[in-house]
Amino acid sequence: MWQTYQSTRNGQGHTVSGNLQVLQELESPELGNRRDLLVYLPPSYESSERRYPVIYLHDGQNLFDAVTSFAGEWQVDETMEALGREGIEAIMVGIPNAGEERLDEYSPFRATDLGGGRGDAYLAFIVDQVKSLVDAEFRTLPGPASTGIMGSSAGGLISLYGFFKRPETFGFAGVMSPSLWFAKGAIYDYVRKAPPNNGRIYLDAGTR
Repeated sequence: MWQTYQSTRNGQGHTVSGNLQVLQELESPELGNRRDLLVYLPPSYESSERRYPVIYLHDGQNLFDAVTSFAGEWQVDETMEALGREGIEAIMVGIPNAGEERLDEYSPFRATDLGGGRGDAYLAFIVDQVKSLVDAEFRTLPGPASTGIMGSSAGGLISLYGFFKRPETFGFAGVMSPSLWFAKGAIYDYVRKAPPNNGRIYLDAGTR
């Protein structure tokens, strides 16, 4: 059952803006764990019949609420509310990380000292379960031209990898300060050999 974010959280200090929906305890058979799924709906969603592009974002705890964020929220909701007033709207799907399993899920490569290696299973969870659910429950534009994947640090790494690994699903990627060094820079060789994806990449490192 989808619920409003506010109805599932107790206490004060929450900083969520706009229409944020929550599906609690979504099980992943691919990963053998559970997590909440957060879906931000654009301002015009309830008053129109439009379909919207969708961006899938990692580290969902950090996106919308200062109370749950690691080091300050990304203010995705406030940003999208402001963009909505300019006519730029999208559905934003926040996928919380799995705590101690975060690095395992966010890298397809195995590093002997840090772990990793479950990135393909995590992408299968996003594509086969999360995206299928979101497309069924909300008015999305499901094609790759309207579907993006986005994250920072290790989330940036899995976003870049997912862009090349799943070109039939993701037509654009937001890759912010990605952990390109992970597993001795294995992502470089992977991208060199990967079939091209004719979509778009936004990539930054710090302020560059």
